[in-house]
Amino acid sequence: MARLIMWNLISLDGYFEGPNSDLSFMQYAWGPELEAFVNEQANGFGTIVFGRKTYDGMWAYWRDKTDFIGKIMNETPKVVFSRSLSSADWRYSTF
Repeated sequence: MARLIMWNLISLDGYFEGPNSDLSFMQYAWGPELEAFVNEQANGFGTIVFGRKTYDGMWAYWRDKTDFIGKIMNETPKVVFSRSLSSADWRYSTF
């Protein structure tokens, strides 16, 4: 059986996002140490699991990226839990 690993970036006051799903606060945490950790973790991804809102934001950000993480995000199978979507343009997405 595969392992399920939850990875979130959260502010000290408990926020995952800003108003209107803004994720720009995450840039303040990003740096060489976090990038190295993410790159190491990304090598072991088998499937990425999203809720619909997170899926929408990730698709909007990653769909055109071709760097190391961009390739992983675009080429890794994704499972999306949603009542409102049944298909999308992002490759390897299952609803």
